[in-house]
Amino acid sequence: MKTLFFSLLFAFAGNALARTMNIQHMTTGPSYFKVNVADDGPLNGTFPGWCADWNTRIEDGVNYDAKFWSSLAPNVPTDVVDHPEYLDEVNWLINKNFVGKTAPNDLGIYTIGDVQLAIWSLVDDEFNSETVGEFSQARVDFLIARAKIDGAGYEPGCRQLVGIILIPSDPTDGRPTQNTIILVPRYKFPKCRVPDSDEDLT
Repeated sequence: MKTLFFSLLFAFAGNALARTMNIQHMTTGPSYFKVNVADDGPLNGTFPGWCADWNTRIEDGVNYDAKFWSSLAPNVPTDVVDHPEYLDEVNWLINKNFVGKTAPNDLGIYTIGDVQLAIWSLVDDEFNSETVGEFSQARVDFLIARAKIDGAGYEPGCRQLVGIILIPSDPTDGRPTQNTIILVPRYKFPKCRVPDSDEDLT
C-alpha cells in the first residue's frame, strides 16, 4: 500500500514548479517550528514542524528553496536523515501530540524539548540537548522507548498526519540548510481522501 500511494504522491508532486519554505522557532505551542510552505502542489500552507538535522543551521524568516521526501517512502537516503529506519516511529510520535500532556510516573508535563530530543535520538547521529529549552531526560527516554515498541511499522491513516521531510537550500548559493519534518494531513495527497474507514484508501 505504501509503495502505490507514494508513487502517486511523487508523480503529483513532480508537477510542482516552485517550492519555498521559511520557519519560525517556537517556545510555546505544539511543535519546535512553525513552517510556511509556498508550493504549487499539496504542500502549500502553514504546518507544525520539527528539526531533523541538528548539525546544520536554519534561520527564522528566510525563504529557502526546498525539495522533499515522504517519511513513508521505502528508500529515504541517509543524507536526508541519519536513521531512516526509525521514521515509522517518528510518525507515531508526531501523531500522539504529546506536548502539553501529562507524562506517567509523576514525570511532569511533556514539552517541545522532550519531543524534539526524542526525534533527534531516533533519526539524528549528532545533537546537543542544551539547544531545545526545557526538557526532562526521563520523559525523553520514555518517549523513545514507547516509540520503538508502539511505533514500529506505524503508518498514519487518512485522518492522521504524515511527516514530510523538507530539504531546504539557500536560493543564492545552493548551500544546504537544516532538514525539517512538517506534519501534513495525509488526506491532502492522491489516493487518500478521508473515507468511512481509514483502511479504505481507494
